[in-house]
Amino acid sequence: MSALINAGVENSRNKLLQITHNGLYPEFRRGDYVIWQEVRGFVQEGYYVVDSGGEPNIYLVQNCGGKLCLLWPERDVDPVTRKLKEGRKPQEVTPEKFSEFCLGFVVAGMKVHHSEALHQREVLTARSYAGVGGRKVMA
Repeated sequence: MSALINAGVENSRNKLLQITHNGLYPEFRRGDYVIWQEVRGFVQEGYYVVDSGGEPNIYLVQNCGGKLCLLWPERDVDPVTRKLKEGRKPQEVTPEKFSEFCLGFVVAGMKVHHSEALHQREVLTARSYAGVGGRKVMA
């Protein structure tokens, strides 16, 4: 748990980044978080933070026979077969080129189910039930 607590804290190797889009669905969706560590280059297949025109962005990166394929799962991968969607051509780069814009490797992800509660902007309350016609229903 200390990895999550220390993410984003000065001198921690772990950095925290919020997902701002649904292009990584079903693995991540808008509002989820990833913990990543700085590395310049390919470590293993998985999710990477890359420099996308001055802004950090996340891609699924796979080894494609000597080149690296950068994918957005929602756009490029069939959710049923987990294979490349017909007609999709992922961005391919050499490992050397990838190291030029790779910022780091995603080491963990955190799914967010209720953003307002997570950020302490809302206090959760349980729903109440009322008797209607001899049965209980949500009020």
